[in-house]
Amino acid sequence: MSSPGTFPYDAGLHAGGYTTRPWTIRQLAGLGDPADTNARFRYLLERGETGLSLAFDLPTQMGLDPDAPLADGEVGRSGVSIATVDDLAAVFDGIPLDSVSVSMTINATAPVLLAMWIVTAEESGVDPRVLRGTLQNEMLKEHLARNAYVFELDDSFRFSLDVIEYCVRHLPKVNPVSISGGHAREAGADRPLEVALGIADAEQYLHGMLARGFSVDEVAPQFSFIYGAHLEVLREAAKFRAARRLYARRMAEIFGARNERSQRMRIQVNTFGSALAASEPLNNIARTTLQAVAAVLGGVQSLHVCGFDEAVQTPGRLAARVGLRVQQILLHETDLARHADILGGSPAVERLVDEIEGEALGWLDRIAEQGGLMACLRTGWLEREIEEMAYRSTGPTVGVTDAERSDPELELLRSQRASGVVPGRRRAFTHRPCPAELARISRAARDGDNVLPPLIDAARARASLARMVSALGAGIAARGPKDSGGR
Repeated sequence: MSSPGTFPYDAGLHAGGYTTRPWTIRQLAGLGDPADTNARFRYLLERGETGLSLAFDLPTQMGLDPDAPLADGEVGRSGVSIATVDDLAAVFDGIPLDSVSVSMTINATAPVLLAMWIVTAEESGVDPRVLRGTLQNEMLKEHLARNAYVFELDDSFRFSLDVIEYCVRHLPKVNPVSISGGHAREAGADRPLEVALGIADAEQYLHGMLARGFSVDEVAPQFSFIYGAHLEVLREAAKFRAARRLYARRMAEIFGARNERSQRMRIQVNTFGSALAASEPLNNIARTTLQAVAAVLGGVQSLHVCGFDEAVQTPGRLAARVGLRVQQILLHETDLARHADILGGSPAVERLVDEIEGEALGWLDRIAEQGGLMACLRTGWLEREIEEMAYRSTGPTVGVTDAERSDPELELLRSQRASGVVPGRRRAFTHRPCPAELARISRAARDGDNVLPPLIDAARARASLARMVSALGAGIAARGPKDSGGR
C-alpha cells in the first residue's frame, strides 16, 4: 500500500488529500434554451458550485441543427440546444471563462463545440490558452456502450485525436478527453470491466497520439477519466484505488511514463443514474448521498451528484440544489475531507482492491488476446459481453412500485418542471452560409489535416453546427475508405 501522493497512487493523488485540495463540485446542467442554462449556472455558482458541467441535447450531440426534421421532439429535451457560437456565448454570458472550470459532456461533435468555446472566449476578451476544463470527446465508449456517434469508428477516433492534438499544442489547461469506463457500467458491465475499459480506452488514445509523433509525457498529463459510483460503498471506494494503481503501473511499465502527472489517474465521478428509481423519488437523495460518500472515500478529483428527480425528468431547480448541498455537506459538515487517506490500512479494503485489480487485469489481457480494443469494437465481442452482464444486473428495489401514476411525489415533480423550458420543439436560429470556411473543413477532413483550425474559422464566421458536421462528412466521402486513426 502506498502513502497518499506517492506511486502507484492507490491512496490518492496528493499527500494532503482533500485537506489541501478539495474535490471540484460540479452539477451537470443543460436546459432547453441557452438563456435557461445560463440562469441555472448562475444559480449554482451563487450557491457554491466550483465548476460548471454542461449537458447538450441529443440533436447537438448528433450534429443536427434545431430546425432539422430529425431533431423534432428532442430539441432541448436532455440538455441545452446549441446551433451556433452565439448560442454557446449565451450559455456563458456573464460567466468568467478565465476563472471558472467548464466540463462539456460532448462526444461526436466535440471538435465543433471546442471550436465554438474557443471563439466564445476570444470574443469575450479571454485568451483561449487560459481556458480550464474538460471535453468528454470519448468516441470509443460511444461505439461500445452508448452509440451516439456520427461517423464510423476510424473517423470518430481520428477526430478525437485531432481534439487531443490541438489541446496539447494550444490549450494546456484543457483536458481534451475524459476517458470513460462508467458508461459501459451503466450499460451492464461489472465493476472490474468498468475499470479495465477506462484503462483500455486511455491506452488506445495514447497509441494514437504516439503514432502522431507525440511522447507519452506530452499527452498523458492532460487525460482525465470518468467513472461512476454505485451503492456498495466500500467496493466502489476500492474500485477507484484499484483503477489508480493499475493505471499508474501500466503507464510506468508499458509506456515508460516518467512525468508523475502521466501516471496519475484523475477521476471525475457521476453518481450512477441506474441506481435511481422513478417511484418515491425522494429516496434517491439517500442513494445519491451514499454514492457520493463512496466517491469521496475513493479520493476522486471531481464529483457530480444526480438530482433526485433524474429518473423522471431533466433535474429541476430544487433537485439540482439538493445535489449541490449533498456535496457541500460532505465537504464541510462531516469529517470525510479532514483526513488524507481514511481507508488506508483496512484489510477489507485492501482485499477488495486486490480482487478488483486482478479481475480488471484479466479483462485487459482478454482484450489484448482478441486483437486489441479497436478489434473488439469492430467484432462486437465486448458489446456481447456487456449485454450478458446486463441480463444479470438488478436495479433499485426499495420503494419501487408499478403504481407511479398515483405517487404524490411524482405528481409534485411534474408540477414543478423548469418554467420557460418547453423541450422537444424545433427552434429557429441565425447562421451564415460560410461556403469558403466549410470548404476548408472538408479539405482538412479529406487530406488528414487537423480539423480544428478550419472549424474555428467557421465558428467565428457563424456557420452552424450541422453545416460544420456535414462538411466533415463531405471530406470523409471525398477521401474514400482508409484507416484514419493516426498520421
